[in-house]
Amino acid sequence: MSIVSRIRALFGHKSSPQKLWPGASASDCARDSSGAQLSVTEAQLKQQAAVQKMRRGVADVSVSRQRLDLQRADLQKALDALTAQAERSRLAGDEGAVQTALGRHHIMGEQMADLISQRDALAEQETMLIAALTQLQARVSGFNVTAETLKAAHTSADAHQSIAKALRDFDEN
Repeated sequence: MSIVSRIRALFGHKSSPQKLWPGASASDCARDSSGAQLSVTEAQLKQQAAVQKMRRGVADVSVSRQRLDLQRADLQKALDALTAQAERSRLAGDEGAVQTALGRHHIMGEQMADLISQRDALAEQETMLIAALTQLQARVSGFNVTAETLKAAHTSADAHQSIAKALRDFDEN
C-alpha cells in the first residue's frame, strides 16, 4: 500500500480514536488492526532518513572519486619521473636502465588506464545517484505537501463539525 493511500485511509477511516494505539490522535494515525500502516509523522521521518542515507551514499561515492583523482595525479607524477629517469639513463648511455624505466612506465600506464576507467565509472555512478536523490527529494516534498494538505482538510472538517454541533446546540436552546 502506498503512503498516499495510507494517508487517504487515515482521513477516510471512520473508526474512533479509541481503536488506535494509546496516545495517538485520529488525525496523526493511520493504523489498521494489523498495525501495518504508518502514521504520517512516522512516514515523514522514514522518508527523511532515506534522503539522508542517499545523501551519505552520494558523498561516499564523491569522496571515492576524489581519492581516485588524487591517486591519478600521484601516478602521473610517477610516470613523469620515470620518463625523466629513462631520458637521463639514455643520455648516460645505460640502455639497461632505460629498458627498466620504460618497462615500469608501461606497467604504470596500464594502472593509470585502469584507474581512469574506475574513476569514470564512479563519476557515472555519482551522476546517477544525484539524479535519484533529486527524484527522491521531489517525491518526499510532494508527500509532505500532500500530507499537510490532508491534515489541513482534516482540521477544516473537524472545525466544520464543531461549528455544526455548536449550531445544533444553539438551535436546541
